[in-house]
Amino acid sequence: MFFVDGEKLPSINGTGTEDYFLGAWDFNGKPFAYQLFGAPVVGPELEGSRWSVYRFNLDSPITFTQSLRDTIEHGTANNRGDNFYSVAYWYQTEPHAPFPPLPPVEDRIPRVHPASP
Repeated sequence: MFFVDGEKLPSINGTGTEDYFLGAWDFNGKPFAYQLFGAPVVGPELEGSRWSVYRFNLDSPITFTQSLRDTIEHGTANNRGDNFYSVAYWYQTEPHAPFPPLPPVEDRIPRVHPASP
């Protein structure tokens, strides 16, 4: 779901991870890769599986003025305990206000939180 400029309700509502990455119905269990979207690594639906998916919104940009918040929905009732990592790019016009300093490197390193027994 995409929340644009501080919205309380998303202006772009989600239907699930596989739908956003254009591989509906669990990617049919097969890897695929296209220019703007793909799933080059598709693991089984088992704990500890690894997946890699990507989507570039070049053909459907999501514009914002002050803020953009994106959330990922996955699993029945959105209750899966998976680890997700993401990268986002945006294109900035000049001039712009100075960016705030980045957090320390230690605070930017992903941490894996194993599931509780």
